[in-house]
Amino acid sequence: MRFFLLLSGIFVLAGLQSQAQHGVIRVLDEVTGQPVGFAHVCFESLTNTTKKFCITEDNGKVDNLAETRSVVAISCIGYKTLFDTIMPGETRIIKMTPALFNMEQVVVTGQYTPQRTDRSIYKVQVIDSKTIQGNAAVTLEEILSNQLNIKISHDAALGSKMKLQGIGGENVKILIDGVPVIGRMNGDIDLSQINLANIERIEMVEGPMSVSYGTNALAGVINLITKDQVNRSFDTKLNTYFESIGQLNFDVSAGLYKNKNTLLLSGGRTFFDGYSVFDTSRYKQWKPKEQYFADLKYKRRIGKTQIKVSSRYFQEFVLDKGSPVMDADTANNYYFYKARDGHFYTKRIDNNVAWSGFVGSGRYIDVMGAYSWYERQREVYIKNLYTMEEDLSQSPSDFDTTSFSSWVFRGTLSRFIMDTVKLNYQAGFDINLESGTGKKIENKQASIQDYALFVSLKYRPVNTLTIQPGIRFSYNSAYDAPVTPSVNLMYDLGEYWVIRGSYGKGFRAPSLKELYLDFVDLNHKIFGSDSLKAEHSNSYQISLGYKRETQKVAFKIEPDFFYNQVKDKIDLIPKSVVGVNHDTTEIWVYSNIDYFNTLGGRLNITYKHKGILDFGIGFAYIGTRNHFDGVVNAQNDYRFYPEMVVNVQHEIRWTGINLGIIYKFNGEVTQNRLNSENELIPYTEESYHMMDLTFSRAFLKDRLQLSVGAKNLFDVTEVKTSGSSGGGVHSSGSTSMPVAWGRSFFAGLKFNISK
Repeated sequence: MRFFLLLSGIFVLAGLQSQAQHGVIRVLDEVTGQPVGFAHVCFESLTNTTKKFCITEDNGKVDNLAETRSVVAISCIGYKTLFDTIMPGETRIIKMTPALFNMEQVVVTGQYTPQRTDRSIYKVQVIDSKTIQGNAAVTLEEILSNQLNIKISHDAALGSKMKLQGIGGENVKILIDGVPVIGRMNGDIDLSQINLANIERIEMVEGPMSVSYGTNALAGVINLITKDQVNRSFDTKLNTYFESIGQLNFDVSAGLYKNKNTLLLSGGRTFFDGYSVFDTSRYKQWKPKEQYFADLKYKRRIGKTQIKVSSRYFQEFVLDKGSPVMDADTANNYYFYKARDGHFYTKRIDNNVAWSGFVGSGRYIDVMGAYSWYERQREVYIKNLYTMEEDLSQSPSDFDTTSFSSWVFRGTLSRFIMDTVKLNYQAGFDINLESGTGKKIENKQASIQDYALFVSLKYRPVNTLTIQPGIRFSYNSAYDAPVTPSVNLMYDLGEYWVIRGSYGKGFRAPSLKELYLDFVDLNHKIFGSDSLKAEHSNSYQISLGYKRETQKVAFKIEPDFFYNQVKDKIDLIPKSVVGVNHDTTEIWVYSNIDYFNTLGGRLNITYKHKGILDFGIGFAYIGTRNHFDGVVNAQNDYRFYPEMVVNVQHEIRWTGINLGIIYKFNGEVTQNRLNSENELIPYTEESYHMMDLTFSRAFLKDRLQLSVGAKNLFDVTEVKTSGSSGGGVHSSGSTSMPVAWGRSFFAGLKFNISK
């Protein structure tokens, strides 16, 4: 631990260099007026041969480094290179003229420094705030359900979960501003608990990211970037949202900017009244829930660096109403109905302090420390449906409080000088300390610690080829963590073509819940296992990109392919247990699958006409294979399923109305599953179609925006299933799976006050 603290201190001291006071240049887009971040700036003296290089910050600002009268040259992809003269100490606003219709964005996930997507050695998919708004998405679950290679499923008590490239969400690292989200139920984060009200963009990197992010990053990383920019000195936003299914949301945010200080506050409430396909007047297939959230973020610029301090709070109440059961009141000689109601309470608190920026010529530092706390509480009430009185259940098994806490310390120091040196590097450390308490955890408490050092090199033997090998050295308190290597390649085939390839080895230690937590209620019987092995994986990816851009039109086509092999994958396996009365009950126990493989490809086509049309269509074909040694009827065949997504954003200019259409086809999925008799049984989910439609228009000089539309136009509620345990980890063996809560209509109103 002392070594890591010393290393952290070195990172901090590396940035505490005195910086002279200079004038400031602010670079803006001539058309939109928005800042041009990460543009390259060169100062060349007119009196000697001195040259100085720097890069604009994300707000478009850069210090004037001229010591004498100099020529300043500013270049950025998508803009015409600008030349001008400048005097020492001069402060100026410079506007750049777009040369192309720029469809790329700046990303930070897995990068040495903030980097444009077309310059990133990783293939990074960005979902920006415009796309989130055009899809009328409220939660992370809603926006991800419309993405290729991602499949969302639902559980009445555990919430929503995902698969990426056919691999479960327990192998997908979900971050908010680089901080891991804790509180996995059944191995997955409940995506419906992550609200998008304060999210600027979502960055997704598919494939192994274990070198940079360690455990849980075997299938990829999803990083939600919160808003931290205030374009004016004061900015206030008010949002309301109503959906006919019984959903009512409200959130408000305020931002203040003054003297390099930015303060943002936001908070809101979401309410859902519950829904069932068949109205039972009480039991709801989709449980009623109420959520509250609040965010605080402070940012200060210090030279070329910035300090960010943030705090997030979330709480949720879910009501699981039981079915009526007849009972007798013998004292008063009458019959009445009662029900067992489950009350589920969830709380999250996340705190983060981060420091990042340039601390020298071409050196970039990014250090952060975070503390996260998660608690889930369950209570059962017996409700008299005649008198409407509620009494706490007298059974001790009906009550449980489980809490988890996590400390994360992470830092990277990168040397990155674009296009001028052949070798750049990044070195970093990563410390994760997690603990859990609760009566359903073995010995009432447990903890796991993970310490890691990682390093990667970015080598450019020629201008068209970049090679990035990396390696991670880890120590895990519960498992022998292997050395984790990776290698990434990017090759420019010409002006319009680029090819990317990667190999990565992954490692995932079982979580505390998989090891020790028992989860039993009316619908679930899930048990942890302290004999689990850690997962190991090998993953391969290759992608090709073709892009053409003009000043108004952009076209992109991107095919890619992947193959993942996971050894000792952790999954829930059904077991039959004979009770004391010789009745057989099916429970689910975390166990290791000998081998799990996924194989597939994807094709994305994007066409954009500036200010008129954004059109995208994508196809995916994904296969999965489970391999168990010693089962009755072992099979090794892949089971493939198709997906298709169409996304249209069109501005009807003469009306000022923006039309948004999102369509997704989810093909029939068949997988081999192990039943309680140790036999492989094909389990199938039928195909279905989803489509949303949105109309939006701005009023009062963009201060007021109205959105109306419909979701789930095909009125899909559930799909048929067949095969082994169609009910999943539920105690009941249903033959259908809930998908959505049917067709609904919505209206949203956003109001912005700025000065």
